[in-house]
Amino acid sequence: MATIKEIADRSGVSLATVSRVLNYDKTLSISSVKRKLILEIAEELEYETPRNRKKNQTKRKKKSNITLGVLHFLSIEAELEDPYYIAVRLGIEKMCLDHSIKVVKIYRKDNTFEKNLLDDLDGLIVIGKFSLEHQRIIQKHCAKVVYVDSSPLEGDYDCVVIDMDWTVRNVLGYLTDLGYKKIGYLGGCEELAEYNTILGETRKKAFYDCLSEKSLFEPKWVFVDKFSYDSGYEMMKTALDLSELPDVFFAANDNIAIGAMKALYECGIKVPDEISIIGFNDIPTAQYTIPPLSTVKIYSEFMGECAVELILEQIAGRKISKKVTIPTKIIKRATVKLDSKN
Repeated sequence: MATIKEIADRSGVSLATVSRVLNYDKTLSISSVKRKLILEIAEELEYETPRNRKKNQTKRKKKSNITLGVLHFLSIEAELEDPYYIAVRLGIEKMCLDHSIKVVKIYRKDNTFEKNLLDDLDGLIVIGKFSLEHQRIIQKHCAKVVYVDSSPLEGDYDCVVIDMDWTVRNVLGYLTDLGYKKIGYLGGCEELAEYNTILGETRKKAFYDCLSEKSLFEPKWVFVDKFSYDSGYEMMKTALDLSELPDVFFAANDNIAIGAMKALYECGIKVPDEISIIGFNDIPTAQYTIPPLSTVKIYSEFMGECAVELILEQIAGRKISKKVTIPTKIIKRATVKLDSKN
């Protein structure tokens, strides 16, 4: 079984660097090329955390002769910037490792993907959102398909999702119960023309619907850019130019929230004493920000594990499609003031 030292020796970096990369520490200053190399070496050597080694030794079965494809709507470079999707993929790969299933990874490249890689698969797990055109291609090549983080053509395909509308409403209910009435939004929105879809709109729509019902929606406090640390920083800098600020911001993901916190820190605005902020996803670094980030826990690795279970059920003969909705949980840390008098 591989160790962190073996990975460090192979990649030419320190033990600490390997540890931080494997824990998806986004604060680590390292090139995307080197980060990818470390992750690939760890995968090649079948690295497992000490906690999981003993457990997995008892789980592994004989070689199964099953080959599953994992089709990702992101490119390799884009996935490296998003711990949420990395965790979904790792959940799939760990489950496949436990069952001795071969995995073929297929990433988006130049606005498409290598369709020939879909041939000769026993099943396909699709991560993210694809256009109807690409869904038809998938259907043509693969009879057994599970979608993760999207639910196209419900009734025809298995899918693993969260209830986004309920989750956003739960967060906003939590904030309004604390007394917050001035609530801002820092959103992510990436238009992928080749897939004829706009990512991030579900969260924004739920935010708008919920606060409009409460007569609390204020359009001037809504900002939308990319799902990135830099975008969170820039959106908050723009918000700080307003004459009146909300008392709390709901960020569409943790990267946005952490970038926004940096902007607030640079301007001398204390979190949460002056402005509160809550993120979304609960990436590994969320608990290590100063102060630790309040956020919404998405069980992303578990979503990947469930997708493998669904594919195995299809291979075993199940014909009726399933939709599995994974619960979410508000993680209450220190970036939301609990005694708001707004």
